[in-house]
Amino acid sequence: MNLRLIGLTFLVIFSTGCSIATPLVVAGAGGHAIGRYEENINVRGAAALQEEPDLLTYSMQAIARNHVDKAVTTYLKGLNDKNYSASIKSLSLYQIGLMYMSRYNEKRDDSTALSYFNRHLTEFPKSRLRNKIESKIALIEKRKSEKVQLTSAELMDLADRSALLAQVDIPFDSELTPMSERAIMTDRIGDAESVYLILYDNKASSNTMRAKALYQIALIYMSEYNTHGNNAKALNYFRKITEEFPMNPVAKKASKRMSQVINRQ
Repeated sequence: MNLRLIGLTFLVIFSTGCSIATPLVVAGAGGHAIGRYEENINVRGAAALQEEPDLLTYSMQAIARNHVDKAVTTYLKGLNDKNYSASIKSLSLYQIGLMYMSRYNEKRDDSTALSYFNRHLTEFPKSRLRNKIESKIALIEKRKSEKVQLTSAELMDLADRSALLAQVDIPFDSELTPMSERAIMTDRIGDAESVYLILYDNKASSNTMRAKALYQIALIYMSEYNTHGNNAKALNYFRKITEEFPMNPVAKKASKRMSQVINRQ
């Protein structure tokens, strides 16, 4: 069993921070150059995410730091592992395709992206991602007819750096992950819920990881900044955690959250 790899899939979603809106400021010799370097990383990541909101934090950071090859290797490691659920494998192939087709990826390769998207359609014909993948394939085909193909460097020169680096001053719940926060800010609640349910459905993973996936959905629905907030849905997910994982530490937190939701109704 390769549970460490399965755990890594959750780790990049639950634990990877996103510093896109906070450029590094370094004092002292060479500080300006280092600060500019980190700012460029933040700009590239924010631009990639703005263009393709479906990128997971891990994928976005791989593009921003020019580590796509390493990210692809990580995603591919589990595709032949029987302990990975079909949904996790489907999500991994989708992320690889998104990274390769990103216009902000310095090693952008639309042909490779197409190969992974077509592989996804072949291996997972009934996936809930099918419509999205077909739209990405159509976009890549459309690009082929465009006379002007800007490089990632040219796109960076045209980017509105100030807008991309603007700090969003929203006091989100401290337990929300970056992905959950982005879902609320960009009104993509359904997409985030689908991803977390894919993680929850992967029964080869630990109970803690599966419970955390449900916990994030519940937090999203109880957030006062979610225009689609739904206390009933939040309660249902919290209750699901306490019923399915009663001895897990996440269940204790879910119980406290249930009280919060009930008391504010």
